[in-house]
Amino acid sequence: MNTLMHPYVFFAGAAIIAGLLIIARTMSAQILLLASYIVLLASLTWHEFTTLNVIEAQYLKADPLTVTLLSVLTILGAVAAFQGVLYAKHRGDSISHLALHNAALVGFLSMLVGVYLSRHIGLVWAFLEASTLTAAVLIYHNRNRNSVEATWKYVFVCSIGIAIAFAGILFLSIAGSATDAHDLSFEALRAGAHTMDPTWLKISFLFLLAGFSVKLGVVPLFNVDIDAKDAAPSHISALLSSVLMNAGFSAVYRIYSVYSGTSIRPWLNSVLLLCGTLSILAAAVYILKVKNLKRLLAYSSLEHAGIVLIAVGSGAWFAALLHLVLHSFAKSAMFLQYGHYFRLTKSKKINAGGDYLSAHPAGAGVFIVGLLALCAVPPMGTFLSEMLALTTLLGTAWWWWALIIIPLLAVILWAMTKRIVSILYRPRHHTSVNGSRATMSMAMETIPQYALLAVVIWLGFFAPPAVVDFLHRASILHP
Repeated sequence: MNTLMHPYVFFAGAAIIAGLLIIARTMSAQILLLASYIVLLASLTWHEFTTLNVIEAQYLKADPLTVTLLSVLTILGAVAAFQGVLYAKHRGDSISHLALHNAALVGFLSMLVGVYLSRHIGLVWAFLEASTLTAAVLIYHNRNRNSVEATWKYVFVCSIGIAIAFAGILFLSIAGSATDAHDLSFEALRAGAHTMDPTWLKISFLFLLAGFSVKLGVVPLFNVDIDAKDAAPSHISALLSSVLMNAGFSAVYRIYSVYSGTSIRPWLNSVLLLCGTLSILAAAVYILKVKNLKRLLAYSSLEHAGIVLIAVGSGAWFAALLHLVLHSFAKSAMFLQYGHYFRLTKSKKINAGGDYLSAHPAGAGVFIVGLLALCAVPPMGTFLSEMLALTTLLGTAWWWWALIIIPLLAVILWAMTKRIVSILYRPRHHTSVNGSRATMSMAMETIPQYALLAVVIWLGFFAPPAVVDFLHRASILHP
């Protein structure tokens, strides 16, 4: 087996790059080190693709789900790193300020790699906790009152969530102590879960789901996630709404795979359906009254995370994974375009815009296509994944949940469309946009955003059979 990109090599290389980023004091060195890290991350992804289901370092192993999420992480990590440099340039940040940001970015992405690769529930817990600390540095980047408040709230609530999840692990260990599950690896737990006490399993699942909800961004611990996305730079908000959300999903989904082979599977599904529906309900309530564009996008992530949980609970595992991946690309493009919106209006408020189609035509196109993706309108791939989830739900004993979910989705679609359209077309009665037209450089910066949205269309309707088959394999964690 090729060991050039063993996970140990990756983590060691990432630590060295992060250290060099902190001490590097030239922009060219920062860019070179970031590029080196992206190459390292891409090499690891390729290595894991070519060595599927091979145990590395005892509790690290890549399956198709791992490779899928690593691929998304590599693409979005590269885009975020590039946008981070541009963000610092536009703000005039000092090189020391940028150095700390870039080092934290490398640490944050590396901790998520650990979550994706881990095959031990305790190791997943540890990597998620570490991601909180690195994310806090990124959220604090702007160093204003809003970012300070969001950062301490994020650290505090995430710590509570991780503590709740740890209690869930303890309850699971109690359930497994009288069985053949000699450790807390997912394989051992899955093999012995059917002999465990169902009551302990239910209690532990509730604690684990509630604890990890702070990373997945769903009910009950979702509010701090909204505040973090609002305070962080736009490219970091994109990562929090995509790759961090994916890490939360990975943790919950692997735990679900352990429990779903037991007699409590119908109960598990009902819990996920309830959690997903409550998340969509919360998103609908807040979106109706939100006046902040960034928070609008953040609440949209809450909605889509709810859809993913509903898909898992109804048995539409492929739809859940496909929707998760498509949402990652679509929401990242929208958050990156929000960065342009803020540069032009100097405000987060939706009513600060207007006539965006004339002020920034290329950016307006991103908002239009992104809106179609987030509202699951053809030809966006999210239409396919959302329809698969809902039709699967209609074919189950829980079909009546659709009577609650569909009206809520319609409310969100109306509210999202109303607000984005007002930004695009509403006449400006005062000078709310700096300059009559966006600069050529800003138009060029929309190219990665269009590329991400193109992936949403391509994966939904034009993906090669080999890619679709791989996603199907990634969505099935057990027979």
